[in-house]
Amino acid sequence: MRLGEIYRFAVEVAKGSDPRTADELEDDLRRTEERYRKMEGEERARFDLDSLWNPYPDSRLVHGDPATEVGGVLWGIDISTGEMVLADRLRERGIPIDAVIGHHPFGRARPAFGDALHLHEHIYERLGIPINVAEDIMAPRIREVHDMSAPANYDRAVDAARLLGLPLMCLHSVTDNLVDRHLSRLVEREGPRMVGDVVDLLLGQPEHQHAARNNNPPEVYVGDRKRRAGKVVVRMTGGTSGPKELYEKLADAGVGTAVFMHIPESHLEEARKHHMNVVIAGHVASDSLGMNLLADRLEERGVEVTPCSGFIRVRR
Repeated sequence: MRLGEIYRFAVEVAKGSDPRTADELEDDLRRTEERYRKMEGEERARFDLDSLWNPYPDSRLVHGDPATEVGGVLWGIDISTGEMVLADRLRERGIPIDAVIGHHPFGRARPAFGDALHLHEHIYERLGIPINVAEDIMAPRIREVHDMSAPANYDRAVDAARLLGLPLMCLHSVTDNLVDRHLSRLVEREGPRMVGDVVDLLLGQPEHQHAARNNNPPEVYVGDRKRRAGKVVVRMTGGTSGPKELYEKLADAGVGTAVFMHIPESHLEEARKHHMNVVIAGHVASDSLGMNLLADRLEERGVEVTPCSGFIRVRR
């Protein structure tokens, strides 16, 4: 596959697992195009044209010619200068590395990270929270994530890619969509009754088994394995954690157990206050699961994947 084909294929796969409907996705892209058409001068010149077709601001091809033929990629959860040098060293040893893919955003995808959280608004509306409430609760958190992302040294890996002549992209919400859909369907199919059943479902995934053997198993952070799970909701896409004010609204919407990759410490008391169970699946294992679901499809198309930087490679 060519580099640009991989990028566009990944986005299309993610759109197929997006919490939004196809109409909602197209509406979001249409409104982005309308904003672009109204821009002039310097504002128009610096506009990120990928956002006209790619609805995931934290997933971008940040360096490289889209026409580059790619037979193999080095793929990791976090990519910095060290991983870029590793890719170059592996090439010297004859391992086919034509590009590097990271999960967590860098380059121009990093300052835009806060915008990825708008996906939460659609997720919470699906759960019965009015969209005006979801947008109002999310707005301060989106700003907070933007403010945290803005000072980052976001081009460090990009500069290494440029100096080494290696194409580089990051696919964050793209693969988070896949793990979110995969585990949501698993919960829907199996219908776990107890909180412990939710944990056991996660432990049935090879990535979470691997993490458990490394002392990082799925855990009940709020509640107890012996409690009834009630309505179980998996929330693993949309950039990062939402605001702690959401727990009250989730409880009002009838959610009994929430399954996350990770959770800020400040959220735990809020979940307890509203009598919700919280299961933490594990960050690296959950990231890896979503990455694997895309990696399998790329390997079917002839792209060899070499995992690194915490990526637990499992083929399904």
